[in-house]
Amino acid sequence: MDLTRFSDPDFDVKEWVNGALRAHKDPTTPLDAYASTLVMKLQLFIQEVNSTIEETSAQIVQGLPKVLRDVESVRQEAQLLKEQMTVVKEDIKLIESNTAHSMKVLVEVDSMKTKMVASQRALQEADNWTTLSADVEDVFASQDLQKISMKLVGMQQSLTVLHDVPDFEDRRRLLESLKNRLEALLTPKLMSAFYTRSVDEVKRLVVMFSNMERSSQLRSYYIGNYKGEIGRLWCYDITKPLLPSLSHFYDELLSKWHSEYSWCSQVFPDAPVSTLGMLFCQALEGLDPPLATCLTRAVETSYNPLETFAELRQAACCFVKRLERALNGVRDLSGVYGVVEVVHTPYCQLLVHYPTMEAQVFCQKLKTLELDKLHFPIDTLTKTAAHISGSVPKVFLWASEALEQCIQITEVWGLGGLLKQQEVFFSQYCDQVEVCVKNLRGECGLDTRGGEAGKQDEWSHLHCALQLIESCGNMLLRSSQLNAQLCSTVVSHAPFLRSPASSSNPFGSFPYLSTYYPDEHTNVMELLTSVEKGGGESPLLASITRRVQLLNEKVQMFAFDTLFSRMRNKLSSIPHMKVWAEGVTSSLESPRPIIDDLPSFSLSPLPYITEVGDYLLTLPQRLEPFSSQDNPGLMVALKVGYLPGQSHEGPVEGNEEHMSGVWLEAIAKATVDLYIHSILHIPLVINHTAQQLAADIGYFTNVLAALGHVPSEQLSQLETLYSASKERFDELRAKNSVSQQLCSILLKQRTWQ
Repeated sequence: MDLTRFSDPDFDVKEWVNGALRAHKDPTTPLDAYASTLVMKLQLFIQEVNSTIEETSAQIVQGLPKVLRDVESVRQEAQLLKEQMTVVKEDIKLIESNTAHSMKVLVEVDSMKTKMVASQRALQEADNWTTLSADVEDVFASQDLQKISMKLVGMQQSLTVLHDVPDFEDRRRLLESLKNRLEALLTPKLMSAFYTRSVDEVKRLVVMFSNMERSSQLRSYYIGNYKGEIGRLWCYDITKPLLPSLSHFYDELLSKWHSEYSWCSQVFPDAPVSTLGMLFCQALEGLDPPLATCLTRAVETSYNPLETFAELRQAACCFVKRLERALNGVRDLSGVYGVVEVVHTPYCQLLVHYPTMEAQVFCQKLKTLELDKLHFPIDTLTKTAAHISGSVPKVFLWASEALEQCIQITEVWGLGGLLKQQEVFFSQYCDQVEVCVKNLRGECGLDTRGGEAGKQDEWSHLHCALQLIESCGNMLLRSSQLNAQLCSTVVSHAPFLRSPASSSNPFGSFPYLSTYYPDEHTNVMELLTSVEKGGGESPLLASITRRVQLLNEKVQMFAFDTLFSRMRNKLSSIPHMKVWAEGVTSSLESPRPIIDDLPSFSLSPLPYITEVGDYLLTLPQRLEPFSSQDNPGLMVALKVGYLPGQSHEGPVEGNEEHMSGVWLEAIAKATVDLYIHSILHIPLVINHTAQQLAADIGYFTNVLAALGHVPSEQLSQLETLYSASKERFDELRAKNSVSQQLCSILLKQRTWQ
């Protein structure tokens, strides 16, 4: 039996009993007998626990007196210690009061001793200065540089102590003149040691210069000696490409760094990197011809300036990265930022003009599309649409390649300028596509009154329009992908933008904009903040998206007009049809009674309206590509587009079948509106004409119902009013159950006023 559960704080009696009874598995033992056994075991366990408690309580009672005695003993000892500490405290106060005067006297005596020692030292140094200065000429005459150096060190130490003497300035000038004389003696030997690369000799001379406190002059000699040697590594021939010469120069420069760092670490162990940094900075700044001039000339004379600049820039960045690897593990990087800065500086003016170079490349690539040179004969409209469709992947590929090139050349600092140029590029591209669409409209006769192409051409025009809509949708999809790529690039380079290169971080991204274009630097940082606030997402290409959406609307209008052009031409001619004037010779003549007495159900719809109806009934088949093709680009374009007669503005949500329904609804509504407008402009409507119009409207209403389109209230009222007699007309008008404006127009048409 597991009795440990009784000590559980959440022990449940019922649960334990039920569990114990469920554990009974022996069929030969009755449940009552098993329960009796459990009760007996529990009673035995209770007895055992009671015995243990009684035994433990007895032991505690027996040991309690001893514990009380020990506690009392500890209390007495603590009281005794407290009394002793009080006595010690009083003794300390007594000693302090008795010895305060004595300690004050001792402090004064110690102060006097210190002053006397200082005076003694000053007198000794004064005597030492006199001694050293007396025979300094003899030491110089001996030409023993080591002795001269030690003599000047002694004089320097003496002068340090004698800084308060009246003739301190005279003594300092004397010492400086002696140092100049020693430096003049050491300089030829130093140059010779530099030339022979004698480490031991240079070390000995370094100690002498350090003793004279002229280490800076020593480094100046070193830099001046080797600066020209580094400068001679730069060989530029104006007749040859710059890149090979530049790459070779950077290779030689890095090799020189390795050799000089090894040598400087022995000669200048306290600051080898800073010394080398000053050497390379001065050497690179003194190149002849200047590197910046060579870079500008190479880029300006290149057939492809941006590509040339990218290659040259990559050579510099590669050198900086190799220098970073060479200094891996070196803690003191003071002076390295100066080298990095002087490497990047010649490129800065070109970096500032990087967006302009990118704009030139965009312009050249846009010309290769030859959209402005397309011609539009009827048999090549589909080829024209295919050409425009094929240009979409190209322009976005160029934009993506430009982004990669921006990272390579500017380390993302040029992203703000690139975005502006991309906006211009896509705007120009959309303008050219828009011109193509306008020309296509002209070729299709959509902008010419009365123009109508054949049925075969109409189908090809529709296919062309659908392909252009798909192209707009692909542009929207690709602009979204490009925007995500831009945001991802900004986020991934955020650490480099937040902590650019500096003296403490020499190998970060070089922030050339902060010096040469501060406003653009601010724009880039604001761009970074915007992306970070958006959680890595931000509409960086919002203007491009808006421009594509505008183009999409015009392309969809082209498709809409392609479908609607036949009905527009047919319905626009209704007011001028001769059928309305048959049976009337003048506006004052009454119609023939036999025609007026014909029942309305005997009238058939006229051919013009049956042609319109037949055309509308074929539209579902024509719009089948909207619902039968798995085409994401087409669907995106249709969702964000807007058509005349569409029930609401803004993006439309739905599947392919819903989108084709939206188009069918728009065309049907436009047809209804134009039909109403046309019949209201019929100059004269006699009774027979009114009955015929009512029959035509009834047929048209049935067609709309077959298409699932509810006729407008105005169309239904026209059918009612045209079919009504004069008395019924007046009755409807009096009840205000129809539009009063329609009534006024019809009264004029029927000469009932």
